[in-house]
Amino acid sequence: MKNTEIPKKGITGLKTHFKDDLISGFSVSLIALPLCLGIAIASGVPPLAGLIAAIIGGLIASRISGTFVTISGPAAGLIVITLGAAEAMGGAGAEGGYSGYPHVLGAIIIGGLIMALFGLLKVGKVGDYFPSAAVHGMLAAIGIIIIIKQFFPAIGAPSPKGEILEVATDIPHALTELNLYALTIALISMVILIMHPILKLKFIKMIPAPMWVLIFTIPTAILLGTENLAMVEMPHNLFGEGGFQLPSFEKIGESEFWIAVIGFALVSAIESLLSAKAVDSLDPYKRSSNLNKDLISMGAGSSLSALIGGLPMISEIVRSSANVNNGAKTQWANFFHGGFLLIYLLIGVTIIEMIPISALAAMLVFTGFKLASPREFKHMFQIGLMEFEIFVVTLIAVLATDLIIGIVIGILFKYVLILFKGTKFRELFKSNLYISHEGEIKTIHLKGSQIFSNYLSLKKKMDSGVQKYNELILDFAEVEFIDHTVMEHLEDYARLAKLNGKDVHIENADGLNPVSTHPLAARDRRSKTKLKNININARTLQLLSFSNEKNYQFSTKLDDYSEWEFYHFTIRKQILSIENAIQYQKNGMTYQIADITTKTGAEVTANIQKITAIKVSGISEVPKFYLQRKDFLEALKDVFDHNDITFANFPKFSKHYAIHADDAEEKVRQLFNEHLLSYMETHSTIFMSGNGKDLLVHLDDKLLNINEIQAVISRTEKLVSAM
Repeated sequence: MKNTEIPKKGITGLKTHFKDDLISGFSVSLIALPLCLGIAIASGVPPLAGLIAAIIGGLIASRISGTFVTISGPAAGLIVITLGAAEAMGGAGAEGGYSGYPHVLGAIIIGGLIMALFGLLKVGKVGDYFPSAAVHGMLAAIGIIIIIKQFFPAIGAPSPKGEILEVATDIPHALTELNLYALTIALISMVILIMHPILKLKFIKMIPAPMWVLIFTIPTAILLGTENLAMVEMPHNLFGEGGFQLPSFEKIGESEFWIAVIGFALVSAIESLLSAKAVDSLDPYKRSSNLNKDLISMGAGSSLSALIGGLPMISEIVRSSANVNNGAKTQWANFFHGGFLLIYLLIGVTIIEMIPISALAAMLVFTGFKLASPREFKHMFQIGLMEFEIFVVTLIAVLATDLIIGIVIGILFKYVLILFKGTKFRELFKSNLYISHEGEIKTIHLKGSQIFSNYLSLKKKMDSGVQKYNELILDFAEVEFIDHTVMEHLEDYARLAKLNGKDVHIENADGLNPVSTHPLAARDRRSKTKLKNININARTLQLLSFSNEKNYQFSTKLDDYSEWEFYHFTIRKQILSIENAIQYQKNGMTYQIADITTKTGAEVTANIQKITAIKVSGISEVPKFYLQRKDFLEALKDVFDHNDITFANFPKFSKHYAIHADDAEEKVRQLFNEHLLSYMETHSTIFMSGNGKDLLVHLDDKLLNINEIQAVISRTEKLVSAM
């Protein structure tokens, strides 16, 4: 069910969506608390600095933000800049007396003002400029740096100073100085973080993994003896020693200060833009953020945060993805998240000081691993050799130099590669194209090379087209080369246009040879090598055989994803592929079973899931609704508002299932008649959704084997017959 009514803004939105936003804000605050503390400690500043950034971001910056469901706060990606700046300007961490901390705050204030200026100058659109491979290379390098830096506090060994490659050489020696108590805490934390996504138990899923880490490690630390561990230290008087810290501008004449300023401004802006765009793709209401306004709010928020001792903030992807998945509707969820963190700070200092630093370090090591995991290297290689080369060069350049120089080297390296491929200099920053019109159709005829740095000029023409015409055609007949970044942009642009009732199509692309089997791989007409046929995998062969035995229709792949968009099944997720589709007809109904691969979250939070589901077409009067098993969040929402559709004569059903619908309660009650409710009360869990036309049914969130597919077909047919 795709909600048709866009959530209200301002006070009206607060009143209308208070319940959803309050509960999501609370859930996200549980994730944010340990992450904010860990990011601050890893950055070489007091733990309080991380909480200040999240509180200011939630309570104040969220009120002027241009986004809808993002969460503001400190980010792991800025640890490298903050720590480096603190070390360069006096000293980092408690062992260095936080000597560089006041000077870092001064740099954050100026960097934040520059970031806000970016927004005022309306440069938010440059978020589309950066090549995907270079950005992923920068993020992977940040991940590696975090892993190396946080390895030492995770095992309780002294943290060495110096460049990252030099620090890495100290790891073998650190193993001889490890603290077994800290190592125990870190291993417990890692096991929890690894197992949490795997375990399917409801009571485990209802509490975020970072909070489970604290639930287990705080008692363990007490048992082992807190005197044997490094623990979080918090001020008991926010206005006294160790509390709010004023910034210093004493170093403003030194190069280290301005290097930090540029780093804070540029990396914060890049990360915020990328995060905001990624979260827009997860928003069930498909709202588009005002990126310039987001830059203003995050920049001004960072400066305000630093005025009282806080870290810089961005629209952070990990917490934002959790916010979307928890059902947030507006930016009030961000506000509530900040409010809950303020409450924890005011009344929970004693508990916060019981958190072992090795647990927080383990969380950051886990975050770093997700940024630089082997899966990320494999993914970039699968996209194509050019993208993999840019990814690796950027990664190495960042490790050898710094973030800004590293990503510049990655971009310049991409220019070298595309120039070698025959791209003309005049095409580097302006798309080569001409335009024709016919009725309600606008056609953009593209020529030459379409690359990341000329996409902005192409997008300007596309925006003009979709505003005036119902259909926009991109003619690739004269295109010689199109890179992966542009393919990503065009796929996302077409998807969003369709949601707004406009069609964007690509034509005459058959002559462009994909450089890999990835659906959004670069395409090169000059390439003489054509991809070989891919071997059919064992699952496809099994399902093809099953389909033939039953005389069903079979397709290895479906290209139209729009028919499979059902609220709570795909709306908060991006469909990556629909494969192994089996179709048959019975009693006037069309049944279609398929393996659907979806991606939940974005960037570091991305989770790939494969589910076998069955779609039924031909049922009259299918309302927009979704049905799910009741969990902790559903029960908590009922405390504030009983908005589930319940059936008094079927208490067992109403106890275990929650049905949600937008202004379709009467139709839902007609669909869920006595026969259907009786059947569902006597059978195990079934998940259903309606999109106003078709019905979607699935059992477990996994791929089903042949026997399970036969079972779901049988159960679905019985459900349909009971309707």
